Amino acid sequence: MPIFARLAYAEGVGVDELLFLRFLLSFIIVGVILAVSRRLRLPKSRADLLMLIVLGAIVYFVQSTLYFNSLLYSPVPIVALLLYTYPVFVTIGAFMLGWEKISKLLAGAFIIAIFGLLLVTNPFGNPLGIGVILALGSSIVYTIYILSGSQVLRRINGDLAAFYVMGAGSVSFGLAGEVTKSVHLDWSMMGWFWLVMIIVVCTVIAITTFFMGLSKIGPSKAALISLVEPVTSIFASLAIFGNSLTALQWLGGLLILVATAITISYGYPASRTEAATLT
Repeated sequence: MPIFARLAYAEGVGVDELLFLRFLLSFIIVGVILAVSRRLRLPKSRADLLMLIVLGAIVYFVQSTLYFNSLLYSPVPIVALLLYTYPVFVTIGAFMLGWEKISKLLAGAFIIAIFGLLLVTNPFGNPLGIGVILALGSSIVYTIYILSGSQVLRRINGDLAAFYVMGAGSVSFGLAGEVTKSVHLDWSMMGWFWLVMIIVVCTVIAITTFFMGLSKIGPSKAALISLVEPVTSIFASLAIFGNSLTALQWLGGLLILVATAITISYGYPASRTEAATLT
């Protein structure tokens, strides 16, 4: 998805309009899929519905805004790696909330991840750039999203939860665009093409296939396989944009992926966090 976003930006698509249409059209498409399969319904609990609305309208609104704006300032490989620190943060958060225990192995993974973060974001001791700060903020807010929604997602299927999250998110992005007058749709055909790719490939297909795979191989293996995403983003950006990483940043990226794999395999609270993931 970060590759398609950068290509869309190059065609004049702005962050606000991209996110508004991504959430709105994905909401409609997923709604049709749920309706056709007769799985579209309101949550039984009003509290669950309210939580999903808050998650979409506020938490995911902030997370997506930070993530997609970070792509304006930092190379795709950096942003992709920083976002995928979230399993480590989720595990630490679950420990702080008393949901999980942390073993020595997981403590070691956390240290490895922090060291990797330092190498990726600041290998030469320079001041942190705005893109790095936004990407780190995105990972932290995503952690809050997962932890906050974990209880709701024990009672509601992930794709149905995603439907309500996307609907609420589209309202927030629409209101923000109206206030700032930042939503304009006079793009080139290629701009629309990359937007459609983000909606269909990175949102609708990603959500539906993730939950299909989840039911067949379980959450832990599904989460591990999802590590392919930052790897493919890195190599695709190297090929398309010519982005480059220093040797220390490559090492830091490897450490982050290793720490994330350890966390998912041995301690990531996947049973609580089968979240309505859109990023």
